[in-house]
Amino acid sequence: MSEFIQSEFLQALPPRQATPNLTLTRVPIDPTLSFELWTPKWTPRLREFSPVELNLLECDRSRVNRILSKLTWLMGAICVPEDEFGVGDCQPIYDWDAVLEFVTREGRCVNPIVTRVGFNPQTIIPIYDRNRKQEGIIPPQAWEISPPHWSIIFDDLIPGEDGFQLKQSGDWISVEIWTGKPIRREVRNKLPRPAKSRGLGF
Repeated sequence: MSEFIQSEFLQALPPRQATPNLTLTRVPIDPTLSFELWTPKWTPRLREFSPVELNLLECDRSRVNRILSKLTWLMGAICVPEDEFGVGDCQPIYDWDAVLEFVTREGRCVNPIVTRVGFNPQTIIPIYDRNRKQEGIIPPQAWEISPPHWSIIFDDLIPGEDGFQLKQSGDWISVEIWTGKPIRREVRNKLPRPAKSRGLGF
């Protein structure tokens, strides 16, 4: 039986020693399939990781990149820099190496590494004008159906003479793999009210 992603790539590299500052997370691919990912436990007090933990992230990165490169090849990645808003007009990138180049350039990363992947189910969200500050109080200018997608977070695994150093990316960028294109409808009039039932006593 052919597999889109081979089963041996779904499990994360096991650590040889304790890694208390890393969490093993599972990322769904479809209803029956998921892959594992080592995620740093970033806290205001925790900014350093042990050499064992950093080496584990480095050794396991090729496996994670292989999985995400397959998903990117199939569906394309939407990459949005800090000074842009929305994904509706963005053209997908189907080459994972080009995605990494985008993160290096726009995220100002030396050696970007995927440390978190979140799967977001389909949602209906309100769209407000960026200059309007009363979100939730005034009616939105549009509604958008956001299809299921994966949000990918990168950190910077910087090599040095004494090993690696992990830093959180300082610049905001968005890298997402979408299963479809968002659909947006502008609000021009009030939404129609449901018609009253007749002859049913309610």
